[in-house]
Amino acid sequence: MSDRKQRITRAFSDSVDYYAEHGRLQKQVAERLGRSLEPWQHSVPDGPVIEVGAGTGFFSTYLTRLYSHRSVILTDISRQMIDRCRSEFNGNENIDYKVLDAETAEWPDSTYALIAGNFVAQWFKDPSATLSEMMGSLKPGGLMLMSFPGNESFPQWKKYCLELGLPYTGIDLPDVEQLVVNLSMGPVKVDFYEDQSSDTFKDVYEFFRHLKKTGTSVSTAKRKLTPRQLRLLNNYWLEQNNGKVTVHYHTAFIAAKRDLNS
Repeated sequence: MSDRKQRITRAFSDSVDYYAEHGRLQKQVAERLGRSLEPWQHSVPDGPVIEVGAGTGFFSTYLTRLYSHRSVILTDISRQMIDRCRSEFNGNENIDYKVLDAETAEWPDSTYALIAGNFVAQWFKDPSATLSEMMGSLKPGGLMLMSFPGNESFPQWKKYCLELGLPYTGIDLPDVEQLVVNLSMGPVKVDFYEDQSSDTFKDVYEFFRHLKKTGTSVSTAKRKLTPRQLRLLNNYWLEQNNGKVTVHYHTAFIAAKRDLNS
């Protein structure tokens, strides 16, 4: 496992006790992803359902309810997250649990009726390549359903770092339009939807603690602000934003359905 992947795995493992409380956005998006699945519920072929990046089970709750009579496989790169899911859904005999790195896993051809992931694709080094690989594991008529933050997220954070000459320490997020174009090159029909949401914190320190509590504070480029740089960013952000830190998210929802004849 690469150093980058080890850091991501460790961050999520360390956040397992805090994720349910602090993952407000992830939980909201999981609810919306669950509602978006309802119209597709009966249109996928027979076969097992698999979720990547299940975390503590925000979206798994909807998945296991909508497909209560199917085999559902919940996976995550963090063993601690999977153990939490196991305790959350204890007693449901239709669920299997697996520690899985979706980027390096072998995805068998034409196996799954549904592949889903809530707020996970942004952690792939090459989201387009990984999702395309996963698409090949869908049965004809199968569905891939994904949500993730896009590269237009955090505009203020990026802007203020640029104006101050500070490194932006967030992860590089997927270009939604390019990802959709790449997925559309295969034998699939891709629908997608994008929107904006925001969250407010009293200062940068609270925002960064929130990222740590949700396992999302990892910078894929290993960049880190010094205490002095952090104070500078905090003071400037508060000054420019009426004494508060408002963070904007650009969220994408993608439904990719494999052709019946592919």
